[in-house]
Amino acid sequence: MLSLLVRRTFTKSRMHGEVKPPRNIQVFINFRGDQLHYNFVSYLVDALRRSEINVFIDNEEQRGEDLNTLFKRIEESGIAIVVQIIHLLTHITNFGNIVTLYHKVLPIFYKVTPTNVKRLKGEFGDHFRDKEYMYKSDEPMIKQWKEAIVSVSHKFALALDEKSSLLEIDFVETIVKEVLKMLQAICKVESGQSSFCMEKA
Repeated sequence: MLSLLVRRTFTKSRMHGEVKPPRNIQVFINFRGDQLHYNFVSYLVDALRRSEINVFIDNEEQRGEDLNTLFKRIEESGIAIVVQIIHLLTHITNFGNIVTLYHKVLPIFYKVTPTNVKRLKGEFGDHFRDKEYMYKSDEPMIKQWKEAIVSVSHKFALALDEKSSLLEIDFVETIVKEVLKMLQAICKVESGQSSFCMEKA
């Protein structure tokens, strides 16, 4: 799963060993899987930064940081957009929280079809049922996951499945264009008063 928050200058500050998101982030990326990190995610981050979009990746969260702490820090940073990348290794617990907490979510279906996610079919469905069994005693949490899946299935999304003829590099450029469009729309609505709208290249 990939969540994405953007900002113009990438900065990391540590407090008691934690990586803290800088203020006025525009896009936050949160995901699972080293292979995804060193391939697709790295391409996406590079493309976003070339477009002068501020990106924050919380690698501490990948190593088991408490999610509530992460979400609190993210919220305090003034994030504009969360780009949610959903793939076969999507961390269901994180997915539910991200979709529930953040209004500006751009779902990215990476090598998984939106239909399989929505209907819990294929490998994604199998993965979900494994998690559902593991947390079967926590019915409210399972309910939240299912609501998140319904929510994300009704949002505008971008998708690249296994059978797509679209090259990853072209898909990344499509994502960047959509993120820029979303940021411009936010700045327009807020009359350029958001702090991340005030810096000019």
